[in-house]
Amino acid sequence: MKNILNCIFYFNDNIENMNRRFVIGDIHGCSKTLKKLLFETCQVQKEDSIYFLGDYIDRGPNSKKVIDRILKMKKQGYNVYPVLGNHEVLLLDSANFVQNHIVWFRNGAKSTLKSFGINYAHEFKSKYIDFFRSLPHYYLLDDYIIVHGGLNFSADNPLEDKESMVWIRDNFVDTNKIGGRKLVCGHTPTPIDLIIKSLQSDKIMLDGGCVYYGRHPGLGYLVALELNSMQLFFHRNIDI
Repeated sequence: MKNILNCIFYFNDNIENMNRRFVIGDIHGCSKTLKKLLFETCQVQKEDSIYFLGDYIDRGPNSKKVIDRILKMKKQGYNVYPVLGNHEVLLLDSANFVQNHIVWFRNGAKSTLKSFGINYAHEFKSKYIDFFRSLPHYYLLDDYIIVHGGLNFSADNPLEDKESMVWIRDNFVDTNKIGGRKLVCGHTPTPIDLIIKSLQSDKIMLDGGCVYYGRHPGLGYLVALELNSMQLFFHRNIDI
């Protein structure tokens, strides 16, 4: 267990005793890291709300265990709220039309298919396809919007552009169009120092590039933010 980095940054300790709200960044098949972050670093409880920012699959070694973990937590009574990511969109596109398989394959499908023991997306068991199809594009909280990529603020109503929610990387935020809320997003791998900096902005970035450990400076961490206290938790990748 040595060389595993667990860090917590405390930004606001003076809050009332309330149920915690965690938001978890892009997991990308890193199931061991997810388990450590949830149950050892964050020590999540069933009364907590746990939001997942999408991209559960692809690139990392065990996408199936990630999905099974989320489904198991839901069955056990945890308050889990996963949103749709662009990699789940690619999977569903491939399941709907075999011609789309090559696009998904170029974006990490091989490791996902291997973890499920299948060769093509149409071979997924119905419970998994149903899970992916059930994922909402966003969650609207009183003070935040939980969404994978972001919102298109050039649109009159940013909440109507579903495609941008999973693909956009623009950091511009017009809080007047979303009731003064801030965005909490993943999608774009972001070094830890910039994630910390983003906590002061209108678009909080929580994709620590977990699957890129050892390949890019500052990346390689699975990140969680507790919204009530603004405590940032992260755990180094232990899957790769």
